[in-house]
Amino acid sequence: MSIDEAIRKNEYFAILVLPIQFDADRSPVLFSLLDGTMVNDSKSIALNLAPFTPYSGNSPQAETAREDHSQTIHAALAAIDSGSLEKVVISCIKHAPRSHQSLDAIFNKLKEQYTGAMVYVLHHPEYGTWMGATPELLLRKMDHSFHTVSLAGTQKYAENREMIWNDKLKREQSLVTDFILQNIAHIGATDICTDGPFTAQAGPLAHLKTDIHFTSVASTDDIILQLQPTPAVCGLPRENALRFIQENSNSLRRLYAGRIGLCYNTGDEIHFVNLRCMQVYSDHFEIHVGGGIVAGSTPEDEWHETEIKANVLRNLLH
Repeated sequence: MSIDEAIRKNEYFAILVLPIQFDADRSPVLFSLLDGTMVNDSKSIALNLAPFTPYSGNSPQAETAREDHSQTIHAALAAIDSGSLEKVVISCIKHAPRSHQSLDAIFNKLKEQYTGAMVYVLHHPEYGTWMGATPELLLRKMDHSFHTVSLAGTQKYAENREMIWNDKLKREQSLVTDFILQNIAHIGATDICTDGPFTAQAGPLAHLKTDIHFTSVASTDDIILQLQPTPAVCGLPRENALRFIQENSNSLRRLYAGRIGLCYNTGDEIHFVNLRCMQVYSDHFEIHVGGGIVAGSTPEDEWHETEIKANVLRNLLH
């Protein structure tokens, strides 16, 4: 049965394909969903889903106007100038029309073009229909060893030449790295090892990335509470940034910037931050994108960044 047929019959499911660095074969993991957010499949793998904030329905949302986006950024910069924020992530929604192209075809394109991303499609009784290709690992657990990444700063990937990162993007990424290192210390992390920052390609985009490995006897749930929402999707200080987003956002994030994970019966787990994603409707897609606002950000540059990120998915939909 095709993805489109399953959705028309309202059969709930999820299909996930891990990045090539975690699964060389990239074999899809299929779940048949009945209800709830944690479902076991025949391989005893549990699907773990969590929205950015408590869920609030699936009715279509309006496309974000550039003027509204600019006003929110000005409000964020004022909060940064006042000292109440150091960074905050402003998101927006871009619309793309549905064409004759099937969701199966789009999903296959995502798998082929974004081998370094976790590619997924799901049709869920609570969350609706979503698909995407997220490059951001939140946490990987193997025994008592853990792996997370600091991923922030975005520009178009330039092949065959060195990528140059300005001070604003470097600072944006270093804030995320510092946050992770401070917070994993709270759960007694040891043997902490960092590698980066370095340029990481994600399709036509490039990000600054730092790999962080550590060991801990803390539970995965406790570590995730320390990490999520990360400064890469929320801001700093975290509580102030989350409050700003809730009070000033013109759209609901829903599953965008939330968590999608797999929990194995061995005790190993792997979780991703849900980025480069879109909610699917009968006549259009709603692409969710965002950008980190720090001192020195401008509305013009930030809008341009959201367009670059949205085009990753737009180019597959035409």
